[in-house]
Amino acid sequence: MPASEASASSLRYADVAVTFTADQFKGIYRGGKAYHEPDIAEVIQRAKKYGCEKIMLTTMSLPLAHENLALVRRFPETCTMTLGVHPYHAKEIYASSEASGTGGGTTIDGARYLQELRNFARTILAGQGVAGESPLVAFGEIGLDYDYLTRSDKATQQRAFRDQLAIAVELQLPLFLHVRESCADFISIIKPFLADLPRRGLVHSFAGTKEGMIQLTALGFDISVNGICFRTEEQLEMVRSIPLEKLQLETDAPWCEIQEGDDRIKQYLEGARPLPGSRKHGKFRLGEMVKGRNESCTIERVAMVVAGLKGIEVAEVATAAWENSVRMFGLGVKS
Repeated sequence: MPASEASASSLRYADVAVTFTADQFKGIYRGGKAYHEPDIAEVIQRAKKYGCEKIMLTTMSLPLAHENLALVRRFPETCTMTLGVHPYHAKEIYASSEASGTGGGTTIDGARYLQELRNFARTILAGQGVAGESPLVAFGEIGLDYDYLTRSDKATQQRAFRDQLAIAVELQLPLFLHVRESCADFISIIKPFLADLPRRGLVHSFAGTKEGMIQLTALGFDISVNGICFRTEEQLEMVRSIPLEKLQLETDAPWCEIQEGDDRIKQYLEGARPLPGSRKHGKFRLGEMVKGRNESCTIERVAMVVAGLKGIEVAEVATAAWENSVRMFGLGVKS
């Protein structure tokens, strides 16, 4: 049920998953070639025009955490961040010859890398951002991904997940979680830690089954969705079934665009406000979007699809998601 442009402009969104450390936001595309200067300031400006007031920057590894910290300090009114090692990067924790985030080699048991992760978190938590809160609002992105094992195998991912959950218990931050083709193992690993993690957290970009979603929400987790969660009938049924009190919204930019030509969802985007102009990265123009690069300004379209699938108003989805995100992460929202 699309909202009118007037009513849409009054809605507030929090995009709880954006990877500004990705090459595309630095102007780097195929083959590692730079086509344009970083345009993050313009991306944030566009997001605000479409009601996206808060953006949570996802951290993939300790070295990339330093980049995110610089960004949240540059855009403190809009951005907060997570801290953790994504399952894709799990092997880096235990690579004995690889440099860690703050200098020096790691050890095979990962002790040095993991201690630096702890120290980095405590340093950020000791600082204050908007509304007197630290810009570090969640621990993650941690979890399991069995759909992509070329960087880190299952055993290494599971080891990294357990080691980081132990840190999460120490820090007592809400979790920012990744579950892809691994729901049973994910639940088996995290369950013993839950008694010591009362703030629970968010399973982001969940593209699994309705049954998997029900299991995760029963454990106390919220679920966030984006364009990749609208690709199959099974996923659409999963999204329809997410309780509003457990729903959050994201774009997972620069990836996970909505496939707007999909007959199953395009009806829900009727009446959407036109997006800014776009062009291919090789013909980049400052102030315009890049074709194939997702951005936070599309977050209201995620809400429109969710609302259409559920048969409710966009305002109901937007309000519930905003309140859920602020309740869980704070996001520097002033009370």
